[in-house]
Amino acid sequence: MKKKVISKRVALFCLSVTGLLFLIIFSCQTPESLTRGRIKSLEKGLLRPVYLKGQRPEKMRLTDRMSFYRVPGVSLAVMDRYRLEWSKTYGYKDIIQYQPLSGNTVFQAGDLSQPVSAAVALRLVEKGKASLDTDLGDYYLEIAFSGRRFRPAEKLSFSLHNLLSHNAGFYPWTSEGYSRSTPLPDPGAILRGEEPARNYHSYRGFDPEIPVRFSDFNYVLLEQYLTTRTGKSWPELAREEVFEPLGLKKTFFGIPAFEDVASGHLREGGKIDGDWYRYPEQAARGLWSTPEEYLKLVIELMDCARGKTDGLISPALSRRMLSPQAAGSGYGFRLEGQHEKFKLFLKGKTKGYRAAVLIYPALGQGAVVMTNSDNGGVLIEEILRGLAVIYGWPDYQPEEKTLFRLPPEIYQKYTGRYQVNESYFLDVDYQDYYLIVHPTGQAATRFYVETQTIFFSMDPFIRIKFNLDEQSRVTGLTLWQEDYEVRASRIEE
Repeated sequence: MKKKVISKRVALFCLSVTGLLFLIIFSCQTPESLTRGRIKSLEKGLLRPVYLKGQRPEKMRLTDRMSFYRVPGVSLAVMDRYRLEWSKTYGYKDIIQYQPLSGNTVFQAGDLSQPVSAAVALRLVEKGKASLDTDLGDYYLEIAFSGRRFRPAEKLSFSLHNLLSHNAGFYPWTSEGYSRSTPLPDPGAILRGEEPARNYHSYRGFDPEIPVRFSDFNYVLLEQYLTTRTGKSWPELAREEVFEPLGLKKTFFGIPAFEDVASGHLREGGKIDGDWYRYPEQAARGLWSTPEEYLKLVIELMDCARGKTDGLISPALSRRMLSPQAAGSGYGFRLEGQHEKFKLFLKGKTKGYRAAVLIYPALGQGAVVMTNSDNGGVLIEEILRGLAVIYGWPDYQPEEKTLFRLPPEIYQKYTGRYQVNESYFLDVDYQDYYLIVHPTGQAATRFYVETQTIFFSMDPFIRIKFNLDEQSRVTGLTLWQEDYEVRASRIEE
């Protein structure tokens, strides 16, 4: 009996010591050590978009995924408690000289230009140099139909507010950019679809009845209107109204004037001739920046919306900018969710670059990621999923996929050769419960059943849909990877 009492006392003592040690270790964790742990967790904790039912999502190393996708460089900045928590770079500016990235290396930001342009516009509104409600229909017609006999019969009516929130009526259009040896059009030529612009006329497909259509034309007209009103160039306006007040020295519109620039890279891995493309649609996608400086701007906008009275923009206009003004759109940012799930997000795309911003205002958390590759978008998604696990974000969780098995004759129906172009083919075969797709010059990939006509691969995540005619004969397939689409016609044997 005495031995049992002693044993219980020893056990209680051990538990007490263990608990005390746990409290000591936990209480010794500093904000710096917490951040270091989060960085290490991300560096070895990227996640694919899908995983198979019955399996656990596999965590992957950031550097391995950069090699897998042939992305030379990644730069990111992460926010916690409404302040920059950490920023870091990985990889290189280019694949020729292998110069390492630094925190000062700038990237093309693509669509991330638009919230910056919206901030410029709202600064001018507060100064009385522009109005959100002025009708710009006649102003647009004078520019878009200058020197033309044809004019739309109906009266056009939209405002600066409509341009900022993408619901003026313009058809969805994204600039493909211009090489550094190609003449650049001005905003007027772009709106008229005149050479050297390579786009169609901005009035084509115009429909004011559709609530929201994301189009670069909105911000091209915004840029033209505000530069006309002020008599200043767009880079000058942005510098005076936004960049200088916030002390942003590595954020600008126009051509880089210094050497710390990440070169753009193509999907196949090669560097862009001339290092980058130019975008005369500056307000729409002509911004250069670093993740840390861009996040600084976003934090400033949120601080203003939370009540900061001596900030970049008044609280009232900041809240308007960061709240829904049209379906899924604020001023520049895309919006989604409610309460703690409410998020500001945007993906940036230019030739050779991909970028993204994701912010949860209610949580005071978020991130900006920039890459110098056309493949950067899929890598960014994996980075955001890794961050979502670390910080407990409500979105960007990997999706569980259930495996299905189709009758053998259905798999057999899809086998054969599909032609993308004269030198690029997709050979499709099947084994057991999956298809095998073998692209020209690349490794074969397994595709699992999603529906009877749609299949998906795990790594990388790609979806293909087989196209059928009225007699249910296979005529071709369509392949999607993020925003990349390939169409192939079936070759009859």
